[in-house]
Amino acid sequence: MGKEVDWKDKNVDLGKLTKEIERFFRDDGFNEVKLDQDPNGTWHQIQARKKGVLRTLGSSRKVIQVIIKGEPNKFTVTQDVGEWGKNVAVAALLTGGIGLIGLGLNVQFTNKLWDFIQNSVINLQNSHTGIIPEKADDPLVILKKRLALGNITKEEYEDLKSTLE
Repeated sequence: MGKEVDWKDKNVDLGKLTKEIERFFRDDGFNEVKLDQDPNGTWHQIQARKKGVLRTLGSSRKVIQVIIKGEPNKFTVTQDVGEWGKNVAVAALLTGGIGLIGLGLNVQFTNKLWDFIQNSVINLQNSHTGIIPEKADDPLVILKKRLALGNITKEEYEDLKSTLE
């Protein structure tokens, strides 16, 4: 049971969003929370796990992975879950159906997580203060570099810039 949501034009500091989601998992009592990120900052991953014998019997053992991909103004948040309902048949036999309640609670938790992520994106809107890298093949970027290198004059730059815009 996974979910994916795209956001545009929010200028969100994705590192801060990652930390907020990590805090959410820790506050909710997850035993293990692991963060990972691409060295270039194009993706962040949060893995969280709740486990234990009672959770296994009650089909409420949780393993969740949240991946944030993209840049501050265009990013995707994906959630994947594992182990939920893995032992539903055993739980139903051993607990007289209490395991099925655990599945319902897992759905509630997923909704709670997505509400938290949406609120965090809203609260972190315009939190990114760094410079978003420009594309090297963008004509305006090339033009700026030519000016900076002294290949063209300021007047030539202005003329060419107005042509490109």
